Amino acid sequence: MRRFWRGIHSFHYMRYKKWWFLISAVIIGGGFISMVVRGGGNPVDGLKYGLEFRSGTSITVELEGDPGIAAVRRVVTEQGLGNAVVQQSTSAETGRTGYQIQLEPMTQEQEVELREALDEDFGVVTTADGPAYASQTVGPTFGREIISASWKATIIALVLIAIYVSIRFEWKFALGAMGALAHDLLIVIVVYSLSGREITTATIAAVLTILGYSLYDNMIIFDRIRENAPRMKGLTYGDMVDRSIWETFDRSLYTMITTLLPIICLVTFGGTTLQDFAFAMLVGIVTGGYSSFFVSAPIITVLKEREPQYQKAAARSREARA
Repeated sequence: MRRFWRGIHSFHYMRYKKWWFLISAVIIGGGFISMVVRGGGNPVDGLKYGLEFRSGTSITVELEGDPGIAAVRRVVTEQGLGNAVVQQSTSAETGRTGYQIQLEPMTQEQEVELREALDEDFGVVTTADGPAYASQTVGPTFGREIISASWKATIIALVLIAIYVSIRFEWKFALGAMGALAHDLLIVIVVYSLSGREITTATIAAVLTILGYSLYDNMIIFDRIRENAPRMKGLTYGDMVDRSIWETFDRSLYTMITTLLPIICLVTFGGTTLQDFAFAMLVGIVTGGYSSFFVSAPIITVLKEREPQYQKAAARSREARA
């Protein structure tokens, strides 16, 4: 184990930066192909969207005796309502098990018939506030508004981050940060495509949170690179970045682990809404920890190595090795 940790703190990461780019490209490219195949040629259709992003009806109901997803789906199908998505959930307020049924847009008569069929076969739980039954219908206009607002929020966040990093460091660091953030967003989309999970408003909220976490992780190594640059002028830029990674690796790793522990608990024990949020956070935090070392740092290294002083340092290093 000690030998493993010594290897991590002495490995020359920047000498293999092309491999890190290739690994990320293969993962993202494979996910894009998956989206194209699933979407019948259109990658946008290769993702599974929640009710908020498409038109449909969502019904939440608590039934007596917990009949199970298969039994509930059978009743829905018997009413002539195909392509229904039935999920089991636990109420955060009461702790009782309920069911969430998502269908194509329904008429009022169809909804009444379905409610009566569920009550007749299983019995709808009655509380002090009335039957534990609620429905929501979303039209296509609302879905388009949600998508437009989500894109605007993401683009504005990226622009503000780029401005902040450019002011605090320089534009080459901003490009590295943008590359890492774009990488994290694409990986989250790829994982959702491959896993078939629905993209909901909770996913969008998690993605915006991921941007902040990933930026924080990048700032740790950016600060160390800026501190080491004037003190290690005799080294090539890549070797200086490697030393910066060695010095910040433990801190980033421990931060990621302590952040993941409660999120794993949410994914395992949380309700449906919390699980959607926590799953996106889980993927984003892991990719954010990876991208700070293997995406943003290599991008900065490639850009800075073109500067004259670092080209001279690289030439001296090559001569010394020869």
